[in-house]
This record gives sequence, C-alpha cells and structure tokens, in this order.
Amino acid sequence: MKRALFATALSLWASMGLTAPETQDSQTLTMEQARVLARQALYAGRFDLARDVAAVLVRADPEDAYAYGVLAAAHSRLNDPKEARSAARLSYKHSETSAQKFGAARTAASIAFQQERPTASQMWLRLAATHAETPKQDAMISRDYAQVRRANPLRFNLSFSVAPSDNVNSGTDNVLEVNNGVPTGSVFRAGSRALDGVVSTLDTRLSYRLAQSQKSRTTASGRLYVRRVDLSSDAERQIEETASELENEDFNETYADVGIEHTFALGAQGNSLTLGASLGAKWFADEKIYDTTKLSLSRGLTLSNATHLRLNGGFERRFATVGSFRNADIVTLGASVTHKLKGGDKLSVGLTVQEQSGDFRNADYRTASVRANYSFGKQLGPVQISTGLTFGYTNYDQYDLVRTVAGGRQDESLYGDVSFFFAGYDFAGFAPNLRVRTGRRSSNVNRFEIDETTITLGIQSKF
Repeated sequence: MKRALFATALSLWASMGLTAPETQDSQTLTMEQARVLARQALYAGRFDLARDVAAVLVRADPEDAYAYGVLAAAHSRLNDPKEARSAARLSYKHSETSAQKFGAARTAASIAFQQERPTASQMWLRLAATHAETPKQDAMISRDYAQVRRANPLRFNLSFSVAPSDNVNSGTDNVLEVNNGVPTGSVFRAGSRALDGVVSTLDTRLSYRLAQSQKSRTTASGRLYVRRVDLSSDAERQIEETASELENEDFNETYADVGIEHTFALGAQGNSLTLGASLGAKWFADEKIYDTTKLSLSRGLTLSNATHLRLNGGFERRFATVGSFRNADIVTLGASVTHKLKGGDKLSVGLTVQEQSGDFRNADYRTASVRANYSFGKQLGPVQISTGLTFGYTNYDQYDLVRTVAGGRQDESLYGDVSFFFAGYDFAGFAPNLRVRTGRRSSNVNRFEIDETTITLGIQSKF
C-alpha cells in the first residue's frame, strides 16, 4: 500500500517538472523523501503539489503530524480555510514531543492570522507557550503575540487576585472616638473598626477598535469590577461582641461601565490627544448606590526617546440611586512623567489633584496625591520587581459627625508597595504576581485613621 502511495508521490513530483530525488528504487519514495518533497513544494509556492503529497503521506500514516502541518499551510494558501483549520488541529493533536507541539501550535497561529482570525491566533500562541522550553522560544511567542495583538481590533484583559488583609473595610484600629485630640465619649462599632479577612477581586476589561487610520483610532470599551470579602473568624467574633449585624455581603462592591475613546495624533511625532466618555454604575452591599457619567481628556507628549509626559483631566457626575447616598460632581487633574534609564530600569512620577462637591457637607473635599514608581529592567532570576511609594492629603473644609468637627477634617496617608512578577513560572503566558502593600492614614478625626497591610496574589499576562 505504502509503495503504491509513494509511487503516486513520485509521479506528482515528476508531473511538476521537478528533479526527482535519488532513490534506490526509481519507482518509489521513502516517507522522509516524500516529506522533503512536500516541504520544498511548499517553500517553492507549489501549494497544490504540497497538498497532494501531504495527502499521500496522511493516507500512508493517518497520525503523521508533519504531513498535517504541510496540509494546513497548503490549504491556507489555496484559500480553503476550513480544511486548513482542520489540518492544523490534527497536526497539533498527533504531535508527540514538546518541540513538535510548539511548532504545530505556532503554525496554526500563523494560519489563523493569515485568515484574519487574530483572536484564534492568540489562543494558539498561548497554547504554543505551554510547550516553550527555551528563552528563544519564549521570545518568539512574545514577538508573534505582539504582532497579532496590534492587528486584533478586540482586546480582552482579565485580572484576578486574592488578598489576605488585616483591614478589609478600611476601618480604624481605635476604639474610642477622638476629634482634634478631644474624646467625644463615643465607641466605634464593629463596622467602623478594622476587620481582617480575605479580599477577592475580578477586573475584566473588553475593548474593540471601531476605526483606525495612520493618525487616529476610535475604541469602544466595557469594564466589570467585582470585589468580594470573606471575613475571618476573629472578625466575625468581633462583630458578635458588639451586637452588630454585618455579613460578608455587606462589604461587596461591583462597578460596571461602557465607554468610547478617540485618540489622534497632535503636534510633533509621538504626541497625541485622547477624548473619552463613559456611562457606569456602582453597587455596594448588593444595592446600586449611584449611576455615573464621565468625560476625560488626555494629552501624551514625547519629550525625548526615553522620556514621556502625560497630562490628564476628567469630570464625573454621580447620580444617587439610594437615599443614603448623595449626588456629587468630581473634577480630576493629573500629570505623570516616565523616564527609561540605562539598563532598562524605568522611573515614573505622577501628581493627581481632585475636587468633589456634593449635596451635603461631607461630600465636599479636595485631595492631592503623589506617586513614584520604580521598575527594574533586569529580572532577578525568574522575578521582575517594581516598587512604589504614594503620599496623599485630603481636606474637608467642613465635616459633620454627631456634631460638627471644628476646623473640618484633614487626612494624610503614606503607602509603600513592592510587586514580584514571576515571569519565569508561566503557563500559557500567564504568570503569578505577588504584591505587598503597607501604609498608614492619619487624621484629626480618628475614625479615619488606618493602618493596613495587604498581600495580594494575582495572575498577570507576560505578553
């Protein structure tokens, strides 16, 4: 049977006017010679010959992964996408070694990209990443993925984290209420005091490029953010001791929005302006507390090959949907500069100022924060390290509790964090990320004094 099939392959070779390979039997080809013929026909652009010879190989061995790979490439070039996809799947299925599966998945990704199916191509590349065994193969996947991502109008980002925390509710460590150094005689209930537990978050972002030219891009986007709390047994006991009625669900937070952005080149090369608008809503304790509309403006400026400046502005209007919440207007301005240092390290410094005005006194405040971030360009073994430091100040000209707080309320905060991205321990291009954040907020109203440390374990994409 194989002899007849390879004789057929030899006749196909001859029919195309190619020089026949040297064989011991001038009437037949070995399997390896037939593979050489199929490969050379593919490289020579003789896709019909490559398809026919690969088909002969498949009939001789229905589990020939190499032959299915040639079939996939040939069918793709011959505009037969259905057969190309089928052959690509079979090539991967019948590959035996990691090297073979890496090559088969990468070929399937290339075929999907040629057929203008970038999302499928990205999935194949992530599958190929599970079989990468060398830094060179990792670099190949990263390069291929970046190319496909640029071409794909659809982008989906998902982050998930689990964070043990000693303060899941932004509560105080104090027991007695003190304002401006004077005790009021009140005792904080459990909901106002720091409770420990585990915080889980899921943040999904979906965007689709509606239009793009050399100088502009329009993108629609959507976001869903979910935060859930699992109180520890100590926190539950603390709640019981103060006769409070609090459950995990009382700390649930959910936020969702949809929006549109338009970015266009403005000024010197590399400079841009982005206009954005969005509609959203927020839920707390499983109850919607407000709807929101946002307008944003962002200016990107290239100061040098290594230095970039970004200026941001935004306006947000919140429409209360429950009686315990109030309408509010928020204006935000910001600036950040990023500088790439020698060796690949990166330093960024940003300033954000914000003013909120609402329907009652406690909703009116002004706040400012400065953040510095340093990322190391070189990995320490399998780990990429970045650090950050944030200082914030908030002022309420007037603030009411049971009584009006003399002089209003002033908060200061200082937080530091360090992140470890274990890029060397990835699966399908996803690797674990560990972030440690600790800090303190001080206030003349001690209800808002906070000490907290959070350790967050999440998953992040390498690509």
